[in-house]
Amino acid sequence: MLCMCLMTASAGKAAFTFECQFDIKLIFHTFLFPLGEIYFRQIKTRLDLIEPSLAVWSGFADRLSQCGFICLQKGRCVSLLYSPVDNSCKLFDVIYDESGGIGDIEYYILDTGNRWIPESCVDVATCSGITTDGEYWIYPKSSQRKRIKIFCYKLRSDPSEYITLKSTNTFIQHDDTNWPSKGRQCYSSYKLPLKRADFTKVGIQIQNMEVDGTDYTFALLTGLVTVPFGHSMDCNGERQRQPCPHYGTATINTRGTGLIIDLTLTWGVTGGWRMELKDFNRSTDGAEISFTCAGWCGKCGPVSEPIKFQLSTEFISAAEARVVICKA
Repeated sequence: MLCMCLMTASAGKAAFTFECQFDIKLIFHTFLFPLGEIYFRQIKTRLDLIEPSLAVWSGFADRLSQCGFICLQKGRCVSLLYSPVDNSCKLFDVIYDESGGIGDIEYYILDTGNRWIPESCVDVATCSGITTDGEYWIYPKSSQRKRIKIFCYKLRSDPSEYITLKSTNTFIQHDDTNWPSKGRQCYSSYKLPLKRADFTKVGIQIQNMEVDGTDYTFALLTGLVTVPFGHSMDCNGERQRQPCPHYGTATINTRGTGLIIDLTLTWGVTGGWRMELKDFNRSTDGAEISFTCAGWCGKCGPVSEPIKFQLSTEFISAAEARVVICKA
C-alpha cells in the first residue's frame, strides 16, 4: 500500500492532502475519512492557555502532516499541538482560546464539514442524542465560537442554557410590606420577610448572551419576589435623609464561570421617588459587582439594559464540563 501525505499552508490554514493508492473500501473502513483536503486553522496561543495533560491522544509524529492525519483518525480530535523540536503530537477534544496573536505556540484547529462542535444545547441534544442535563462546552457564535461552560437544561424535551454561578448571586427587594408601621421613613429595622432572590444559575439567550433575569428556575426565592437578576429595590427613605439605612442591596459574582457582565453596561436608578444608587463597586477583573439601592420607593440596576455576558480573561479548565463532538 502506498500512501503519501502532503501538507500545504496559506492564509492561516494548513491543508493536508492525502494521495493514496489502495482499494476504496480500505479507505473508509480503516481510515474513516474520504480522500481530499482537510483543513486545520492555525492560530497563535500560549502554552498556559492549553492543558497538555488533558490530550485525548499523545505520541510522536515525524511531521505536522502526520500529526494531522492521526487527528483525522481519532473521532474526538478537533485540535492539535505539534512540536517540530521533539516531534511530539498532542490531540484535543476541545478548542482552546487563542491569545490575540501574541503567543509563541502554533496551535491547529480542525476545520472540516463532517466534524464540528455544538453552538447550543439544542445542538448537543440533536447531534449526540444525549438527554442528561449537565455542564457542556458550547461554542456559540455570540462568543465568536470560543468555548463557554454552559449548563444544558431539559435536554430531553426543550433544551435551554444556563450559567452555573460558583457563588450565590443575591438581590434584595425591600418595599412597603417591610415597614414596621405606615407613613414613616428611615426605619432602623424591617418587618420580615425581606424579599430576596438567591441565584445559583442564571438563564441566558445563547444567540446573544443576554441574561433572562426573570427566569427563577435555579433561584431560591424568599417572599413574592419581582426584582430580576441584577436589580434591587429599596423603600426605606428619601436618598438625602441622614441617618437612614437602606436595605436594597445587590451582589453579583461570576468568578469561576469564565464570563463577566458586559463592561459597557451602565448602572443607576431605574425608577422611583428620590432614589440613588449608592456604594457601587466593581472588581478589577469585572467579576464582582455590588451596590445599594436607596430611596422612597424605587429600583436600581442596569440602566442600559439588557444585561449581557461577555468572555473574561479567566481560564477555565476543560475538565469542568463535558465534551460533545458532532459528526455528519
